Amino acid sequence: MTLEFLDKMNDDELLQVRARADELLKAHDAERKAKALEDAKAIRKEAEAKERALLASVGLPFKAATPRRRRVGSGKHGGGDGAVKNAAKRAG
Repeated sequence: MTLEFLDKMNDDELLQVRARADELLKAHDAERKAKALEDAKAIRKEAEAKERALLASVGLPFKAATPRRRRVGSGKHGGGDGAVKNAAKRAG
C-alpha cells in the first residue's frame, strides 16, 4: 500500500484501514508478549534445573536454596506509643 493509494481513499475507507491497523498492532503486541513470557519461563526453568543439579552435587535438597521470607505485619497491631509503653512495662 502506497501513500498515493491512501490519498485516493475516502474517509470511510481510511477509517476502516486505521481500525484494521489497530487490530493488527494489538495482535502483534499480544504475540510479542506471549513469546517473551514463554522465553522467560524457559530461562527460569533452565536456571532452576542447573540450581537443582548443583545442590544435588553437594548433597543439599533444592529447598535449602529457597530463602525464607519474613512476614511483615499489616501495621494494625503494635507500633506507635502503645508498643513503647508495653515494652517499657515488660523491661521492668
